[in-house]
Amino acid sequence: MGLGKREKRLRGNAVAGFASQLAIECSAEAQAHAQMSCAVEGARWGAPAFQAEYLLLLCAFRPAVARQKLPLLLPGRLNARCCCIASVSVCVGVGVSVFGDRLARAALLHNRSEKSPRAFVCFRVLLGDFGLIWVIWVIVPPEQRGQKPDPKGANVASNEASTSAAGSGPESAALFSKLRSFSIGSGPNSPQRVVSNLRGFLTHRLSNITPSDTGWKDSILSIPKKWLSTAESVDEFGFPDTLPKVPVPALDETMADYIRALEPITTPAQLERTKELIRQFSAPQGVGVRLHQYLLDKREAEDNWAYYYWLNEMYMDIRIPLPINSNPGMVFPPRRFKTVHDVAHFAARLLDGILSHREMLDSGELPLERAASREKNQPLCMAQYYRLLGSCRRPGVKQDSQFLPSRERLNDEDRHVVVICRNQMYCVVLQASDRGKLSESEIASQILYVLSDAPCLPAKPAPVGLLTAEPRSTWARDREMLQEDERNQRNLELIETAQVVLCLDEPLAGNFNARGFTGATPTVHQAGDRDETNMAHEMIHGGGSEYNSGNRWFDKTMQLIICTDGTWGLCYEHSCSEGIAVVQLLEKIYKKIEEHPDEDNGLPQHHLPPPERLEWHVGQQLQMRFVQASKSVDKCIDDLDFYVYRYQSYGKTFIKSCQVSPDVYIQLALQLAHYKLYGHLVATYESASTRRFLHGRVDCIRAASTEALEWAKAMCQGEGANVPLESDRDDEEESRKVKFSIYSKDHLRELFRCAVARQTEVMVKNILGNGIDIPLLGLREASIEVTGEMHELFRDESYNISQCFLLSTSQVACSTDSFMGYGPVTPRGYGCSYNPQPEQIVFCVSAFYSCEDTSASRYAKSLQDSLDIMRDLLQN
Repeated sequence: MGLGKREKRLRGNAVAGFASQLAIECSAEAQAHAQMSCAVEGARWGAPAFQAEYLLLLCAFRPAVARQKLPLLLPGRLNARCCCIASVSVCVGVGVSVFGDRLARAALLHNRSEKSPRAFVCFRVLLGDFGLIWVIWVIVPPEQRGQKPDPKGANVASNEASTSAAGSGPESAALFSKLRSFSIGSGPNSPQRVVSNLRGFLTHRLSNITPSDTGWKDSILSIPKKWLSTAESVDEFGFPDTLPKVPVPALDETMADYIRALEPITTPAQLERTKELIRQFSAPQGVGVRLHQYLLDKREAEDNWAYYYWLNEMYMDIRIPLPINSNPGMVFPPRRFKTVHDVAHFAARLLDGILSHREMLDSGELPLERAASREKNQPLCMAQYYRLLGSCRRPGVKQDSQFLPSRERLNDEDRHVVVICRNQMYCVVLQASDRGKLSESEIASQILYVLSDAPCLPAKPAPVGLLTAEPRSTWARDREMLQEDERNQRNLELIETAQVVLCLDEPLAGNFNARGFTGATPTVHQAGDRDETNMAHEMIHGGGSEYNSGNRWFDKTMQLIICTDGTWGLCYEHSCSEGIAVVQLLEKIYKKIEEHPDEDNGLPQHHLPPPERLEWHVGQQLQMRFVQASKSVDKCIDDLDFYVYRYQSYGKTFIKSCQVSPDVYIQLALQLAHYKLYGHLVATYESASTRRFLHGRVDCIRAASTEALEWAKAMCQGEGANVPLESDRDDEEESRKVKFSIYSKDHLRELFRCAVARQTEVMVKNILGNGIDIPLLGLREASIEVTGEMHELFRDESYNISQCFLLSTSQVACSTDSFMGYGPVTPRGYGCSYNPQPEQIVFCVSAFYSCEDTSASRYAKSLQDSLDIMRDLLQN
């Protein structure tokens, strides 16, 4: 059946048919509680007997809970007389969206053909315990039924007189008066605008409801939805003009999800102790209720109640060095430089792109990004995009701080960058008040001067940048010593206020190449004899004191790195922004360079003053510190086990054909790979963007679930820890063996679908502000601020286990053949970023050689085996 015929069939009877059937299925108790009644007769929409409004609810995941609790939301006198609740029995990601969307579309299409159109508002939401729900309001003004609204708040429909007084009075009349001028469209009286006021009405209704469990009510009201908002106005997509605040989820919901997250990574004894602590903490007279209210009050008073809790926990309070442990490195496809002029010209084009982006930020023309799914077109917070350029992290003995540029540029303010070559720093002014903006050719001449001047200095420059790779408290004390000299103070100020730092590097030696495994796919990008792993090392840490680690300023938010052999990329300090903002900026500049190659290989001469060379005054004590810093940095670099691995058997094209999100699929592959090696799962971190909220950054998607554990156990066919990997064995010998499978493929697929559903549920909760890590962090910090000490719940062994992320992951999707990597966040763990492409997946796996139990290449090997057997399970 073609799409047109399907729409035609749905348009005629879908809405009436569904409404009739669902009204029958809805329990009598639910209908009575909602004080609704409706006579649905006839086979087509708009029959004379069908004149009452109704609310149609299609629930996926947990319809039983929805049937019980959703009727409580319905205002009895709002002429929404029938509560229709039905289960959509479809797996997550398998047609559920299409089903609901087609129904809504059919209703809208048929409505346009009616002489007395009803007003429709349809939206999809995830409401706490209920799961995914389509809500369709169908509202008919009284005039279209030959009735007049009662100004005194009397019943609008005569047959409603004997139901209940629950919804009568001025509130119903006031609300219905807003519905009188309904028209389908986007004007001031559009359904979007009217329904945006329903939140306040529902809040008032719910305040008089006291069911046995109220967590679901708090859950609903704490999640800003597309239409349920108190915003004064909405945008062209029907979303509030102002971003909502990060919610504070209900306490019992957070605790329940916390227990569920602990189940696969703790022992039964540890879990029972934690449950007892939670019972005490969450009791009506427990401290948890008071702390939760403290966070709710904080939410009302601040733009983002969680931001500084999170920022300090993730970055400012961390005392370990930035390179490897915090700053990611990104590798772009290498260039082909024939002469030093090519290096200078390419650097100039990058810096010109940076300056153009700065001008766009100054003019306020940065395009607003919107969510691509899960409340599609919802606006996203853009604040971190304004923190990329001209910002810097500052070390502190106890806590770091940030230097952030002003959003408004002063008329006489210069724009400059700092260029570092062979540890010597230069200040290059790109835009000055007295001479305007430099052209690409003029910038190239400045870079060429640096490239020719740095190698010819009479004395080797002090590697001041090397100090920024030290532990934060150590670097803070060194910085205090530097600031004792006025020239050093000015140098520090120039670095901090620079738009970016440009590092002109020398190539690393071949000993940084990958230590892969037999059968691994070969590297794609090469620069001489250097492979992709070698290039990633250069971006992450510079290669050590003998190479480029002193040619850095690791506090700087963006360091552009260009090597004379064509390798280039980025090292960025993570506290100001997430990776997506950095990636999008550089990819935009890179694509523009690729699309408009400059054929002019010559560099015209310009009579500009040479860039200022930054001279440092360092005493004997700092000279000694350079020696100590060199040993410390080199030791950390030697310990990094890093491997760029390309899985090329398939990519996201195949994964999508399995009707699974590529991110969910890869996360489960990471869990299976770990289980194959160690026989258990561990606390896993995956960043989830919370940019739907004001100043939102990230929360944590915990991929180690009970469902994933059960699936991984079954996939390993009951084998124990440290099972031999398929690629470790001799293929010819293995082919002679008879293999037995404990579980059928159908059973394994069912377990996989359960794991997918759970992973999807956790992901959606996080991006909608309903994760557990941010609320737990808030409760922990609130306990210190309110009671003066950290509650026992947050000193518990299970809490420490949950916060030790032995597997730290993130998706870094790139539109170019680029990749980003970083080190583990704990000495015994793994770091693993991934870039899913149509026909391959690029992984950057990291571990530490000092940990005997971890190996980057062995984990990559286990990933290969895991992805292979997942393909065999799901194909066909």
